[in-house]
Amino acid sequence: MLSRTSRQEILRKLEAKAGYPIEEGTLSVGIRQAITSLADFQRHLFVISEILNGERGRIERSPALSFSSRLRKDREMELHANEIKELQKEIDNKVSEISAQIVEEDKARRLGQPLPERASYVDAIQLKCPNCGASLPMPTGRFVKCEYCSATLSIQDVSSQIKAMIQMI
Repeated sequence: MLSRTSRQEILRKLEAKAGYPIEEGTLSVGIRQAITSLADFQRHLFVISEILNGERGRIERSPALSFSSRLRKDREMELHANEIKELQKEIDNKVSEISAQIVEEDKARRLGQPLPERASYVDAIQLKCPNCGASLPMPTGRFVKCEYCSATLSIQDVSSQIKAMIQMI
C-alpha cells in the first residue's frame, strides 16, 4: 500500500510540475523506471520520518530519560531530520527534471518526431557499506546494519550514496 501511495505522490508531483494530467502508460520505459525508483526513495524516507517522529514522541513523554540524554538524543534526531529534508529536496529536484522530460516527450509525440535520447536510467539501486563494500539494504529507520562486518551506519553515513543514486535517475 505504501509503495502505491508513494508512486501516486510522485505522479501527482509530476502532474503539478507538467501542468496537465499524465497517463503513465504513454511514458517511455526510462521515465517509468525513474518514477519507480523515486517512489522507492520516497517510501523509505517516509518510513524513516515516521520512526523518527515516534522516537521523538517517546523521548518527550519519558520522565526516565535524563535531561542530558534528551538533549543528546534531540540533537541526533535533528541531524537525522535535516538529512531527510535534504534527501527530499533531491527527490523534488529530480521530479522537476523528469517532468521537463515528460513535456519534451509529449511534444515530440504530438509532432510525430522521435523521442529525445536519454542516458540509461539506473537499473539497480544498491547502497554499499563504506567499511567492507558489501551491499546494504535501503534504510527503513535511523540506522542500517551491515550483515557482513556488523558496521552500524546512520542515515547521515549513507545519505551521500542515496543522493548520488537519486541524481543518477
